[in-house]
Amino acid sequence: MSKGVFYYTDEFQAYDMGPQHPLKPARLRRTHDLLAAYGALAHVEVEAPRPCPIDDLMPTHSAEFIETVDRLSAGEHVPFPFRYGFGQGDNPVFPEMYEASLLYTGASLQAAEDLVSGRARAAMNISGGLHHAHRDRAAGFCVFNDCAVAIHRLLRRFSRVAYFDIDVHHGDGVQEAFYDDPRVLTISIHETGTTLFPGTGFPREIGASDGIGYSVNLPMYPYTGDDIWLSTWRQGGLPILQAFNPEAVVIDVGTDPHYLDPLARICLTAQGWTEAVHDVMGLDVPVLALGGGGYNPTTVPRMWALVFSEIFGVPLANEVPDSFTDRDRIPTLRDDEPAPIAPHALEQARAYSEQTLADLRKMVFGYHGL
Repeated sequence: MSKGVFYYTDEFQAYDMGPQHPLKPARLRRTHDLLAAYGALAHVEVEAPRPCPIDDLMPTHSAEFIETVDRLSAGEHVPFPFRYGFGQGDNPVFPEMYEASLLYTGASLQAAEDLVSGRARAAMNISGGLHHAHRDRAAGFCVFNDCAVAIHRLLRRFSRVAYFDIDVHHGDGVQEAFYDDPRVLTISIHETGTTLFPGTGFPREIGASDGIGYSVNLPMYPYTGDDIWLSTWRQGGLPILQAFNPEAVVIDVGTDPHYLDPLARICLTAQGWTEAVHDVMGLDVPVLALGGGGYNPTTVPRMWALVFSEIFGVPLANEVPDSFTDRDRIPTLRDDEPAPIAPHALEQARAYSEQTLADLRKMVFGYHGL
């Protein structure tokens, strides 16, 4: 069995929506370079991915949508592209969009196959985690939903797969893909949809048909810090995850809940956020980590380095090596102090958390014998 597989290629830089877009592909290269400076990559197998085969996209996306992405990427005229989620704003059409999307999705698919085949117990694809893409529509910077593609591959071997999303935005595309499937438990802890895109992810969204009770949402109020966030997760999401007893777990490790991230208002530290990953590793099952969001160039690399350390069991010193080119901007992996949060904002966040937990206990716990 492999000691772990980390997927990376500089070709990931092709998923580039333009200089004004907040999703910067440089964050991937910077993470790779930080891990290389630590010598951490010597402890895993670093693999360049292959593009995702179309057949493996089909359970997640419609043939019409896949063809549309290909045509738009090639510069063909597609009437009313906004029907498919493309246009100015979140999802502009960009050169080689189709090829770049197949590549990041292929990396997640291969990482899932590593767990299915028994090659590895842990795998990581920092270019993945694009959880907002829908069956026939791009959304939220995401073209193909590699998370769902990976889960479909995991289901070939594992009868119970959990998806845990710690990105600051609700994992709506993944929830939607498995909303009626009791084989897949989706748990998302995120800034509430009343204040943040995509406007979903409330406790009442619990699944449908045979999947009732298998969609779990923990919305958090703006200015939630480490203590409240972790307490909500450990009192609400973690007991359900443990009761589900998954055979494999996919984690979307979007780093945008950090207090320095510009696109949201959850106020976590790097180390507080990473505690949730530590909890998942305590289940002792195969784990696939997918990158997700993150829009501050100084927080993304160090937070993903902390995830790398957790899932592969590779200790990393807090002090960043001198050889790292951006050490002057990223001197340490962990934060020296928590974010300053005004007392009234803290009370609002605590009250909202208490209501989230009450709703969860009322609407979901019973389905899991809790």
